[in-house]
Amino acid sequence: MATNPNHPPGPYAPGEHIVPPPRAQSPATAEYRLNHLMLRIKDPDKSLRFYNDCFGLHVVFIFNTGPWTIYYLGPRDVEISTTGTNKGLLELYHIPSDNLTKYTSGNDYNNPRSIGFGHIGFTVPDVEETLKRVQSFGFEVIKPLDEAKTEQMAVNDSIVGGKEGLIDEGYKHVFRQLAFVKDPDGYWVEIVPQAIKPRP
Repeated sequence: MATNPNHPPGPYAPGEHIVPPPRAQSPATAEYRLNHLMLRIKDPDKSLRFYNDCFGLHVVFIFNTGPWTIYYLGPRDVEISTTGTNKGLLELYHIPSDNLTKYTSGNDYNNPRSIGFGHIGFTVPDVEETLKRVQSFGFEVIKPLDEAKTEQMAVNDSIVGGKEGLIDEGYKHVFRQLAFVKDPDGYWVEIVPQAIKPRP
């Protein structure tokens, strides 16, 4: 296996920054962007005050799926039409029926089964081609294109159909256009097209 200069082999000396040369350009991934992270939240007012007022993000859009509401936050120059080509976005999930579920940062070793962190999201020019690429590397696809099942949406089945109702068809339309894969540690990675097709 060839050595990758962007990932020099260890061991690394303690207390020293290793600064490798930039990774060689790859035509297959030239347009891929780390686009967003998803977190579950308990109180939208408190979370928006924190991320908007403390850190200067603004609400790009709000989407009520029925059982939960999504808040997309980003820099002030981001609009809903450019979310597919931007970076540095934060997706917040408010699930009212989750009020008794404890959310943690994922760094709580005393409670490894609790939830909080959702997924990392990449925008790509072609989701189908990206899925083929992920599979060629031997990684698992957990949500293919053209599906919109509740168990693929990172929510508990009991959330859907309760007092908040069923999942909105507009959300399902968007959800069918994206995919999820698992990284080597089991974290979910969302693959989103740079442009979402509108409903017919």
